[in-house]
Amino acid sequence: GAIAERFCDEIILTNEDPYDEDPEKIITDMKKGMSDTAPLTVIMDRREAIKTAFEKAVENSCVLISGKGTDPYIMGPNGTKTPWSDAQVVQELLADLADSKTTAESSLP
Repeated sequence: GAIAERFCDEIILTNEDPYDEDPEKIITDMKKGMSDTAPLTVIMDRREAIKTAFEKAVENSCVLISGKGTDPYIMGPNGTKTPWSDAQVVQELLADLADSKTTAESSLP
């Protein structure tokens, strides 16, 4: 957490492979390395967290999505696996944002 606080303007913590651990406890542990004034948002739903990061991003900024890489599942309790692809989610969300922008621009007088 301390490294993110030092180098990031915005930090969004989210769920990533909790296995049998409580995902909220993992987030709490990550927050321990940060100050109370860290620019921090917690969004447990990973898709919503990525979407929020894109919505908050400004021109010429960078969004770093870490944790999953090419891992095809989010691993949950008792060996559960939820199919997941950060790359696919990013492509879908960027396409949605592009569509929203096009729609907004076409409705201008």
